[in-house]
Amino acid sequence: MKKTILTLLILSIISLATSTFAVEFSADVISQLPTGKDTGKLYYKNEDISRNEIMDMISIMKRPLMYQIFPVTKKYYVSNISDLEKKNAMAGAGDFKSWIKKNKMKKVGKETIAGYKCIIYEGNIKSQNAQFSPHMKLWLSKKLNYPIKSEVTLPAPMGKITTSLDNIVIDKQPKSLFSIPVGYVEAETMQEAMGIPDMGSLMKGFGTEDNNSPAGNQMPSPENMEKMMEQMQEMMKNMQQNQ
Repeated sequence: MKKTILTLLILSIISLATSTFAVEFSADVISQLPTGKDTGKLYYKNEDISRNEIMDMISIMKRPLMYQIFPVTKKYYVSNISDLEKKNAMAGAGDFKSWIKKNKMKKVGKETIAGYKCIIYEGNIKSQNAQFSPHMKLWLSKKLNYPIKSEVTLPAPMGKITTSLDNIVIDKQPKSLFSIPVGYVEAETMQEAMGIPDMGSLMKGFGTEDNNSPAGNQMPSPENMEKMMEQMQEMMKNMQQNQ
């Protein structure tokens, strides 16, 4: 559960495209998580099409859809980006200048990272149905029109996530990178695609619903969240060992 939440948040962060004039490029994605360091890959074609590989999941954005692909199960789940944005304002932002203005982020400085001059923005990010508003700091490259680095502070027990790009290569990206791999099957739910039990049932088992709320609508206590995360991590570990 913990790995799943962090994965989706990271993918949302590194999917912040900005301008119709952005160049095509690839880059290594380095994520510093509360649980440790993780590395992945980003392939960026334009503001509507990109691919992220991080924490055993491939995410392909082809606006207005997001394809979340899981090599472990050879399944994928399709989401509408507009639906994702209702729960997570960081998901699939297109016009970054408007996105900054909408979230009332402020320009707080400048810095050069990985050889790219960046403008730093900071503020709290809000979305329609989110249960909390994470604090975010972005280093936006003018040349790439893409964040070179970001910091997101989340409620306990998740903590801070720092994501940065390295080994950036400006070049045309093959169309084949943005297609579903041959042999993969579309799943009806994200849980099915990941190969894990229904989250509503799992959260119910940890006392996260009441008589008036559907399963999964209430935020679990910090203690139950930690137990859920430990259980999901063990399940993911077992799945990887059985590949």
